[in-house]
Amino acid sequence: GGSATMEYSKRKECDKIHSMNTKEYILNQFKLYPQLELQDLMKFLYQSSFGCEHLVSDFSTVKSSIEQELQNHKDSSDSIEELDGDYIRLHLNYGLNVNTLSTLFMRSSQQEENGIKQLEDKIQILLELISNHTLPFSFEESKDLLLKWKKEGYPAIHHSDTFNQLYHPSYRLIHKKYVPFLKLFQYIDNNHPSMVSIDGRCASGKTTLADLLKQIYDCNVFKMDDFFLQPDQRTKERLESPGENVDHERFKEEILIPLSKHEDVKLRKFNCSTMSIESAILIPYKPFNVIEGSYSMHSSLQKYYDFSVFLTVNKDEQIKRLRKRNPKMLNNFIQRWIPLEEAYFNTFSIQDKCDIQIDTSKA
Repeated sequence: GGSATMEYSKRKECDKIHSMNTKEYILNQFKLYPQLELQDLMKFLYQSSFGCEHLVSDFSTVKSSIEQELQNHKDSSDSIEELDGDYIRLHLNYGLNVNTLSTLFMRSSQQEENGIKQLEDKIQILLELISNHTLPFSFEESKDLLLKWKKEGYPAIHHSDTFNQLYHPSYRLIHKKYVPFLKLFQYIDNNHPSMVSIDGRCASGKTTLADLLKQIYDCNVFKMDDFFLQPDQRTKERLESPGENVDHERFKEEILIPLSKHEDVKLRKFNCSTMSIESAILIPYKPFNVIEGSYSMHSSLQKYYDFSVFLTVNKDEQIKRLRKRNPKMLNNFIQRWIPLEEAYFNTFSIQDKCDIQIDTSKA
């Protein structure tokens, strides 16, 4: 029975912490927007619980509504406003182009499974803050309004006229998992680089980020994993040198040099199961190219990039992700691949050579 009691008190503690967070979030809203009305707090709690699932139709509609809003809006805020849940309000002046903003917004719309439960918990906390006069609303009126909202099935809610007139809100809801990458998107949108490298620790999310960039920008993605050493290159001497367990020579000749001349690429992937190079696939040139993978910032390749990203992840999270990805290979990573990577990062100070570092441990 002891452990069950312990579990229960831990859960109680957890609920307490959560309610404290919700309370702080609500009070913070009130501090940010001192003239807001109850309906604005209801909207805040709705967005915290459901995100943006009620707003999304198709890409072109989303895009044109953002364009329209950007022309007419007076909101000068370029901030990120945290909600009490998995979403943020990203103000339109943040500095992303419409296409990027629309894609992130579309990708953030999802059905929240326990949205109603979340919302009702948050409403309880809101009512407590009103009943103990921390918030200046009438308790009876608030209770009636919230009850009416419940009976209607919690439809989406607009900001109050007061809020619109005073604060000119102009934002879209984005999932929090995109927040670590916003500075990178901002850089790409404003500088239009032609080649970006994503280096970093295994299981830090390099492939996921490259796929996201491909979806937003329709760029080409080239992977260092397609350029493992051929059998005759795998000399003892080479394998003992940091950063040399990848065929950077061939990568430079076949990928980076043609790209730097704006030419199409004949991609020849190394196949690990046959231990040989596959026949060439023609990849038509695109103005934006992403090079993804450990060793992409090898000293012989660095000069080709306009911008470089280093992704990192803490040790525990790294092991957890690797175990989830492929439990059979975990030991191989721990014994072999991770030490090789770390030797390369340390020997050549790769982290410091990159333009931006992003920690994805919480993403």
